[in-house]
Amino acid sequence: MYSTAHLAAGLIIGKLTGDYPTAIISAVAIDLDHLIPHVKNKIIFNVKEMLKVAKSTHESSRSYLHSFIAFFALTSLIALFSLKVGLVFGLGYLSHFLLDAIDDDDFYPFFPWKKFNTRGFIGYYSKAELIFTIILFGVYFVV
Repeated sequence: MYSTAHLAAGLIIGKLTGDYPTAIISAVAIDLDHLIPHVKNKIIFNVKEMLKVAKSTHESSRSYLHSFIAFFALTSLIALFSLKVGLVFGLGYLSHFLLDAIDDDDFYPFFPWKKFNTRGFIGYYSKAELIFTIILFGVYFVV
């Protein structure tokens, strides 16, 4: 799913909980693991090439942070320090999973174990995904 869709989900959760920073960070930062293949392929500083690769392949770069294992570990750790922040963080993280589960790119929610894979109904980097993202921003402004 577009990073902007994750941003919109974070904004919605931030508005509902009153904790924008935590909601936005947890909804968006999970995509940092997308950088791993770009580092391996030595294109990390070539934005044009990174976008080309991201749009042209269905080889998922969703890995360690796109896992319920990381979700439970990070959310629990944060909740130890502040239950409210942990709950908001968990909501943002779950929104990320939900959005990634509805696009048609591979999503292995128990990474590194790849026995369970989900693929959604919205085309990855498609017009439908763009429209869905715009709808999410609309929801943010309505809520």
